[in-house]
Amino acid sequence: MAQSKAPVVPPMPPKGEIISSESLYLQQISLYRNTMAFGGTRNPTEVMAAMIYNMPQAMAYYRELESKDEDVSGCLEELKTTVLQRDRSILPAPRDESAQAAEIKKFIEAELGKLDFHAVLDCILKAPGYGFSVQELIFDVSEGQASLLEISDCPQELFLFGNRFKPQVRNLQLLDNPWASDGAEVPEQKFLVYSYRPYARNRMGSPLLKDVFYPSWFKRNIQRLWMQFAEKGPGTAVVHYNDPDNESARKTAVNIAQALIDSVAVAVPHGFEYDAELLKIARAQNPDVYEHFFSKMQLSIARKIKGETLTSFSGEDGIGSKGQGDTHADTLDQRSVEICRSLQSVINRQLVRPLVLWNYGPTAPMPVWQFDLEEAEDLNLALTVDTGLQRMGFQFTAGYISDRYDRPLAPGIDKDQILVPNVNAPSVALRDTSSASFTERQAQRGAEAAMRAEMEQYDQVFDQLKADTIDIYKRRVREIAATAVPPRE
Repeated sequence: MAQSKAPVVPPMPPKGEIISSESLYLQQISLYRNTMAFGGTRNPTEVMAAMIYNMPQAMAYYRELESKDEDVSGCLEELKTTVLQRDRSILPAPRDESAQAAEIKKFIEAELGKLDFHAVLDCILKAPGYGFSVQELIFDVSEGQASLLEISDCPQELFLFGNRFKPQVRNLQLLDNPWASDGAEVPEQKFLVYSYRPYARNRMGSPLLKDVFYPSWFKRNIQRLWMQFAEKGPGTAVVHYNDPDNESARKTAVNIAQALIDSVAVAVPHGFEYDAELLKIARAQNPDVYEHFFSKMQLSIARKIKGETLTSFSGEDGIGSKGQGDTHADTLDQRSVEICRSLQSVINRQLVRPLVLWNYGPTAPMPVWQFDLEEAEDLNLALTVDTGLQRMGFQFTAGYISDRYDRPLAPGIDKDQILVPNVNAPSVALRDTSSASFTERQAQRGAEAAMRAEMEQYDQVFDQLKADTIDIYKRRVREIAATAVPPRE
């Protein structure tokens, strides 16, 4: 049986910082051009093309999209929070109970404990939105070993994984400025790179912000038109000009037409003509169309980022649904678990593993950093099942109830004491309905009524079976007694 080879120890990381303040300043300057919406770009096709072709302004577009659209930023924040709120732990190497395994586990705990690792994870989790994230690892290597000093977040604009116009499958490159097409390779043991869904080996990942650009663009323009309608009506303006070959006159007419739509006060040349009837007809349009379209774009954004629609939107048909809400929550949880699994792999391969190799050598047992991905037990369902089992005659101890439902035992109660059901106890609502909508409360009351009816039917059937079973049992006992042979004296 072939033995696995010991892992190769990577080169020790260089000391100090590679991402200088000057690099951060250049990235900051690149964002100033976006003081106007998408840098003044009115054509959404041009913006999407920049995102697809990874043009230098793509990251600036992503940052503006997140900062200016509350639905986009809210969905990304909720997705990130579902990951950050999970418990995290470090386990010794699997199936290794040696003292060294325990020592290395404590070493990793101490290294991460020196940092605000929660804040580090918050920065790393920018990757789903932007495609990837980069953190610079700063070490103390003065004594021949490596100890973490800091983990610093880095702007994505400063990095590529090869020439900008070639597949992004190479080593990490640092650009001289955010507009460059090539950069200098940097030692990757100095950086932690998280690529979100790197299809076709593309280390730039799959940015969710690119997926929601068009819904966000439409939504923001709907807002503009909606406000315009509230101010003066949408209006379709047609302005006449006399000389069809005069380009200057044509541009002037177009500008006047645009001003009629966009502005309340308009200055025009003397004697200009326009079709007033078109403006009047267009203004009769029902403004509800904007509201419906706006809501559809909100739903599209939520679906693309979280894999579900927001329950606060009460569903696409305008009616809340408890079952629908549970389904959406499950979908969001699945996407959260997917991100947790990929992030675990990044932390273990790019942070934990090198630290162990540098400080303990290639044969050291490797600990595991992980999220708690256990699904929380539905205690409402557990209580329903346990109640049904108790009605069937199953007995539960006080210790079982205390452990299962995380409730302390009262003083003097033995954990092995058998609990006797209180048949006179009033029924208890299993869910908090204080914040539910009227439709959800009605649906829940219907479900609880159906459950009570089923339990009553079950009790009736159980009582019937019990009575029938006793009669059969008595008859069988008499038959056995009648055929029994008395013992000889």
